[in-house]
Amino acid sequence: MSEPRPTATDDGASAEAPANPGGFFSNLFDLYFEPSQAFARIFVKPRLVVIILMQVALTLAFTTIWFQKMDARAFMKAQIEQNPRAMEMPAERIDAIIEAQVRFMGTWGRIGPLIAPLLIDVVLAGFFMFVFRFFIAADVTFVQALAVIAWSFFARGLVETPMMLSIMALKGDWNLDPNSVIQANPMAFFEASDVPRWLSAILSSFDLLSFWLIFLLATGYSVASKRSLSTGLWGVGIPWGLMICVKVAFRLIVG
Repeated sequence: MSEPRPTATDDGASAEAPANPGGFFSNLFDLYFEPSQAFARIFVKPRLVVIILMQVALTLAFTTIWFQKMDARAFMKAQIEQNPRAMEMPAERIDAIIEAQVRFMGTWGRIGPLIAPLLIDVVLAGFFMFVFRFFIAADVTFVQALAVIAWSFFARGLVETPMMLSIMALKGDWNLDPNSVIQANPMAFFEASDVPRWLSAILSSFDLLSFWLIFLLATGYSVASKRSLSTGLWGVGIPWGLMICVKVAFRLIVG
């Protein structure tokens, strides 16, 4: 007997969730190929504890491997050197900043992976629940909002994390910034030193993994709100665009 599927309304959203919640791994697999059907089953049984623990495990695995192989002082020095204003400081001041950042990284590396996934999930879930309930008048619950965030970020992490570790290993450079390791954006065609930091913030934001994440989030919230995918894209895309504006403004201010 085939598994029941959600029927579709005229605007493309799921009319009702299937009675069968599906298995954890089957739902995760379908997020890559049939995300709307996967989310409809996920909402029946979100498994929030399991998916958040999986996020923590994935984050912990990455930080453990990365921290064992990277040189924290060299990493922080490279980050500071990207800021022209910082390089105008006396050498003693720069050394003090580097040492403080190295100590912070050591502390955060131990506790960050344990609390960051849950903290990020909860904050973003609350934010998008507010967006869809207040601006779109959609009846999205906090559990649904949290399920969309946790499952989408874990699905992306399963792809992104092995790619980052593989690239670092192939390059033989573990001091790379994880945020810029995967060059799936227009910055791949430029040297970072040749591009103003504000422009780099724009170009680096238009990457394939970000677009995929936006699509997953929009799909999840369109199913949860019983609205069209285009509505979900507006609800997720506008905050994403505002975030880019904030990044650019920050780069223009700090240089």
